[in-house]
Amino acid sequence: MVKKTVEDKPLTPEEKRKRLKQKITMINKKAGKTVIQMATESSPRERVPFSSDELNEISGGGPPRGAFSVMWGGKAAGKTSSCYSLIANAQKEGILCMLYDFERSFDPVWAKTFGVDPELLLIAKFKDAEAGLDNIIDICKEDLVGLIVVDSIQGLCPRGEYETKKGKEKSIADDTMALIPRKLSKFFPKAAPFVDDSNCAVVLIGQTRKGLGSFIVLDELTGGNALLHWSALTMHCRRGKKDNAPSIKVDNGKKDKSGKTKLDTVLIGYEMVVKVNKSKVGPDEGKEARLPFYFGSGFLKLEEEKDD
Repeated sequence: MVKKTVEDKPLTPEEKRKRLKQKITMINKKAGKTVIQMATESSPRERVPFSSDELNEISGGGPPRGAFSVMWGGKAAGKTSSCYSLIANAQKEGILCMLYDFERSFDPVWAKTFGVDPELLLIAKFKDAEAGLDNIIDICKEDLVGLIVVDSIQGLCPRGEYETKKGKEKSIADDTMALIPRKLSKFFPKAAPFVDDSNCAVVLIGQTRKGLGSFIVLDELTGGNALLHWSALTMHCRRGKKDNAPSIKVDNGKKDKSGKTKLDTVLIGYEMVVKVNKSKVGPDEGKEARLPFYFGSGFLKLEEEKDD
């Protein structure tokens, strides 16, 4: 029978912690950076705040840095405008910003309405999705910017949409199924470490489609499950009821029987409704904000439209 030595005795919790600390030090040294640390050494993610107090309140302070966020909704629901205000606010804090304009819709005049300084904003226009997504990874690798906005997810055009693997041009008649979800499923896990290391907030704008259910028609975000999974903060934008939209009374040039001037109600904007669908960075899921959006001036009411 073999006698047990001192080394065969079970380690005490204190001895295990000491050995683990030594092992972690060796692993981090070999990696050239900290890849393992105690949870107490982790800090809450910084945020890039919106210019709107209402949006900051429901989102926990704005999109988190070092992670992906999604703002999606129907047409003219305030998605891009919200991102313009986000860029403007980031610029005020000295954060370098970059907009990937896959939709080719950037308007410097409209962006200035929200306070964006075009001289401090980088605009990227790539022909295909692969080149643009690879560039996002390269930019984050170099730790060059603090906010990236992608406009939009559905504006991404994978190379397979317009040419074959041999470089032959495709026709519109050729079917290409689920190329964007497939590209995004590769992009997110590859980009995540560099986005986190660079502390860059990546906000993707998404379009909606109508999902046909058994009884009701619901808005759905397209782009695949990877998009839904990797988003740390997902916010849905839509227009509210017309009754809640900002409006003014205008003289229609007519008078009633008593001689009093008749007034017509003219809408000068719409009610923007934003709901947090998902949040991995706070207890904000399900929160909703309703705020006025003014035609021609965005979230700020024009002087001539203000009440006396």
